[in-house]
Amino acid sequence: MKTFSVLFNILKTTTVSLLIMLPITARSQTIPIYLENPSFEGQPTMNGIPAPWYQRSVNLIAYTLPLGSTNEIPPSDGKTYAALLAASENNTSAGHAVWTSIGQKLSNQIEAGKAYLISFDMALMPEEDRSDNTAATSTALTILGSTSETDIGERIWYSDIYYERKWNRFTAVLKPKKNYTHLRFEPYVTDYDDTCYVVTFLDNISMIEETLNFDVSAENTCYGENDGKVTVTMHSLDKDTYSFRWEPGGYTTPEVAHLPAGKYTVTVTSNNKGNSRSESIQVKQWDIKIDPTVTGISCSGESDASIYVNASGSLSPYKYALVNQSPDQDTPGFYELAANYYTLKVTDSMGCYKMQGINIVNPGLLQMKDAIAKPVSCSSVRDGQLVFTPAGGTPPYQYRLADTFQLENRFRHLDAGNYHYTVVDSHNCSLEGNATIEKEWRDCAVYMPTAFSPNGDGKNDVFKAKLQDDITDFRLSVYGRWGQLIFETTDPETGWDGKQKGLDLPPGTYIWVAIYTDSKKQAMRQQGTITMFR
Repeated sequence: MKTFSVLFNILKTTTVSLLIMLPITARSQTIPIYLENPSFEGQPTMNGIPAPWYQRSVNLIAYTLPLGSTNEIPPSDGKTYAALLAASENNTSAGHAVWTSIGQKLSNQIEAGKAYLISFDMALMPEEDRSDNTAATSTALTILGSTSETDIGERIWYSDIYYERKWNRFTAVLKPKKNYTHLRFEPYVTDYDDTCYVVTFLDNISMIEETLNFDVSAENTCYGENDGKVTVTMHSLDKDTYSFRWEPGGYTTPEVAHLPAGKYTVTVTSNNKGNSRSESIQVKQWDIKIDPTVTGISCSGESDASIYVNASGSLSPYKYALVNQSPDQDTPGFYELAANYYTLKVTDSMGCYKMQGINIVNPGLLQMKDAIAKPVSCSSVRDGQLVFTPAGGTPPYQYRLADTFQLENRFRHLDAGNYHYTVVDSHNCSLEGNATIEKEWRDCAVYMPTAFSPNGDGKNDVFKAKLQDDITDFRLSVYGRWGQLIFETTDPETGWDGKQKGLDLPPGTYIWVAIYTDSKKQAMRQQGTITMFR
């Protein structure tokens, strides 16, 4: 345990504390049980706690504070308080690996079948004391009953996780299953997936008073409904009768149904003894979370859609149904669905349900919107093209003329003739058809117009080459009257719009030069003038 001996030396310069609980109010006419020295008065020391308190610890020592450190908090009562240490190493399965446990013999025993109240102050180590990064940021406390100092005992109360770094007052209800003459307080580490420690400050412990012995339970409500229920179950050993009052609502029965979600507090009063105790409980909502995965219809008119439901929250197992379409089923999948609006219903084991609408649409019929055939320019070349524009289905599309599909919708370097095409979408729905490329019987050349009017009327707005041959290495350049380059392109399909750097140029005459390699592999050069009108 070298790790914890080093840890203890570190803790001699620090402080810590812990606790947690719901406040409970009560008044009683029974004889109280006292703990001596409830505020641990005595000389502060790192070597133990004052009598009649004793320690039942593993490798660690409880001590009393303050010792004069500037970072210590003052006692909540008297001049001193106890510091209890718990520590754990990596992935300790229990809530603590080593700990300090302090106890005391009671003035009278606590008895099985009865309930007792005890209050105390607790605090967690202040932030400025947490210089060691192995200090935990939360803690919890347990109270045990035992028959002697060496008896392991029974856990008769434990707190929720506690985060406060200042004193808070808490009240615990002790319900022993056996008679016990000793009571112990023991902290434990709550975030024990790593090596860490926590110190719990404890002070101002009250006397122990017998109180009414009952349990409060709740049944949660369905989401958005008012079907929650709260119940008081009495565990009295005598023939006493009791009065009940619930708030909010002012109900006076031990069981109240048809409640919305919320916090409810019941006060139980003994009709014979006049003592009472209040306790609160939360009615929660069963909230089913629905996360459906929808696979749509593959091709227009098919019935192959599906819905798979991921349900969580509330209490499983779940029942699944499509309202007015299918009965309840245990499995979360629905298959072979046609286009329709479906209402999904998921029901938990408590009978709560949640519904969600799902719209499965029929994809548009895959069809050919346009198939453009560019003719072969002359008898000696293969420069025909086919350009397809499909619609409907589910993009993206793929296209085929021969054996291999391609993503581009344009086919180049085609000879004149009839072609059979196939188009498929992302769901493998297919469309087939035929297209014809014609041949223009004329001399092959590059034709350049002599005038254009870039006025935006959609007619003759661009100056560009008109190809009548299967050419390569094309370049078109346009120059101004002083020989400055205004426009240049290597794409025969791209023309000049009468602008330079986005600005309109004035009407007039401009010089053009076109160079290219024709279908006979001859280098060609043409030049001329173009007149621009506006």
